[in-house]
Amino acid sequence: MRKTAEDAERTRLSILDAAELLFLENGIAHTTLERISRAAGVTRGAFYWHFKDKSELLRALQERSDPPQAAMLRVAAEQSHGDPLQLLETASCEFLQEVEGDVHLQHMIEIMSSNPHAGEDMALFAETNTEMHEVLSKISRRAQDLGQLNPDFTPSEAAIALMSMVNGLLSEWLRSNKCFKLQEVGAKLIRYQINTLKVPPT
Repeated sequence: MRKTAEDAERTRLSILDAAELLFLENGIAHTTLERISRAAGVTRGAFYWHFKDKSELLRALQERSDPPQAAMLRVAAEQSHGDPLQLLETASCEFLQEVEGDVHLQHMIEIMSSNPHAGEDMALFAETNTEMHEVLSKISRRAQDLGQLNPDFTPSEAAIALMSMVNGLLSEWLRSNKCFKLQEVGAKLIRYQINTLKVPPT
């Protein structure tokens, strides 16, 4: 029984690895399930045993690359925190460090950013983006309630500012073939961004 379960998990991982590389090289729309199955060395039946369609496969790929910082922010959005903006700074910097050392996460970021076409397969990416905006907005609203958020920004605008900073850093790092130290440079820029979101010193 254990060998069967281990074999099934190896097959599942082979499918995920093959799909990740094919989506990266050819785009989601131009990658068929048959091509993924061939690249993974499995039958179509084996593929459908693990994943019912491309959308479910995409979700599994994203879950595999979900960094712990994202889970921490989801929890923090539902709980109190004495310094919400500092929490956002710390989590963002740790996320960049995670990206720097995780090839799968890098691939998923490239796949998500290079497949802007509308369609059923892309609904997950839009859902993920919306969820992160809501999480960051909730945390920023806590900063507002504590009198820590710069009144020039709404919680939603603060969330957009931080998402734009992090996404811009990731895009430039990948586009430039990783020509700078992502976590080192990113920490400086994120710290600057967070400082602009704080109530100015009197």
